[in-house]
Amino acid sequence: MIIVYVLLAILAVIVALLLVAVINAVRIKAKPIEGKEKLDYTSEEEKMYAEKLSRMVKIPSISLRGNTDLSEFYKLHKVLEADFPLIHEKLEKVEIEGNLLYKWTGKDSSRAFLLMGHQDVVPAEETDWKYDPFSGEIADGAVHGRGAMDCKCTVLAEMSAVEELLKEGFEPACDVYLAFSANEEIFGGGADLIIDYLIEKGVRLSSVMDEGGTIMEKAFPGVACDTAAIGIVEKGNCNIKIIAKGAGGHSSTPPKNTPLARLAAFVNEVETKKPFKKVMGEPVKRMFSSVAPYASFPMRLVLGNVWLFKPVLVALLPALSSFGEAFLSTTCAFTMCGGSTTPNVIPDEAYVICNIRPSTHQDADASIAVLEKIAAKYDLIVEPMNRRSASKVTDPDGEEFSYLKQCINETLPDVCVTPYFMAGATDCRFYERVTDNCLRFCPVKQTPKQLAAMHAANENISTDNLAVGVKFYKYYIRNHK
Repeated sequence: MIIVYVLLAILAVIVALLLVAVINAVRIKAKPIEGKEKLDYTSEEEKMYAEKLSRMVKIPSISLRGNTDLSEFYKLHKVLEADFPLIHEKLEKVEIEGNLLYKWTGKDSSRAFLLMGHQDVVPAEETDWKYDPFSGEIADGAVHGRGAMDCKCTVLAEMSAVEELLKEGFEPACDVYLAFSANEEIFGGGADLIIDYLIEKGVRLSSVMDEGGTIMEKAFPGVACDTAAIGIVEKGNCNIKIIAKGAGGHSSTPPKNTPLARLAAFVNEVETKKPFKKVMGEPVKRMFSSVAPYASFPMRLVLGNVWLFKPVLVALLPALSSFGEAFLSTTCAFTMCGGSTTPNVIPDEAYVICNIRPSTHQDADASIAVLEKIAAKYDLIVEPMNRRSASKVTDPDGEEFSYLKQCINETLPDVCVTPYFMAGATDCRFYERVTDNCLRFCPVKQTPKQLAAMHAANENISTDNLAVGVKFYKYYIRNHK
């Protein structure tokens, strides 16, 4: 009889919890989103922005490790000088090894914020481009080419916004900085040079806004509206070389446990067992709770009650998508390998290189230790090539995040706003030395196809989105206190 009572009690608790979850899901449903102010632009402006971006894309400002030739970047600077004459007449400009910093003095120079992007692009070696990657072709309602989305569109939009405000005689409430590094894609340290300069001048920033999240279509299952994702944290980034040594020889008489065989076993274990700790941290919880009100009822029930469904989400998310795993744990991707130079020789040394992205709950050292423990089973050597843990987390309830959210709500109709946990890396993290508020957001709409084209063939940005980006930055600067 006692067992029956216990089972009934457990059932009652489950029913009560589900009832609370259902009530909460009903309660948090969002009202229809209505933009208070749309970002108007003329067809002439849309055409002008596209043509300016096209001229920027035509400059192949590719950053490569070991290459110190900045000639293409100086060509790009000439294009910027020609297309933004008021900026170069009225703002203080500093150029440091190809990296650019502009200062727009405001009414109160004791306060400042910074908008940023990067000038450099990755190579365009893919063969299936519809248009030449450095043609800057304007076709099909879009600007095509390497860097069109990542991230010369950001440079164009920020500079166009400032140029127009200067033309209107606007004076900002505080100092405004524009910063554009020349080696973001290769983690080249350009941002640090700019930050060193700011520190030397005694500058402390209320916020920094960089690329990162965008306005994404179908970002979350069951969420019909577009999502403005503001990155508040980014994962770490480590490249690690794993080396196997052993007896080499002729392939006709292979010994057991060759270097390559041991590496293969190591790779297989990491790939299949997913050894890193899975934790749903506060940034991910906040992301889910922010989009929950806009989701269909089944998804709202789950995302709006993470306190109840967290174990289910932690178990299922990695199986549903690679993004799900990236939200919850350190990830490891094997990207390079090497061994013998001929097919009939067993190498006495071989290696693989992996890129890991440490999460907020398992830093670089702890994540590398996981790999070292597995590597020891196969007598492998682990050599970290660099170590960087996850960034600090920007407060999603803070004044600067709230202001950015307010600007989005007031200008972009039918868009829900959420803090975003970024798996990728940006220059923004370096600015933690001069600000507590690193915001990673580019106000352009990105389709899944456009997202997939970044660092791949057929990168592009639609001209109407480009115009919206300009007007958004203009609104953001004009109303910043």
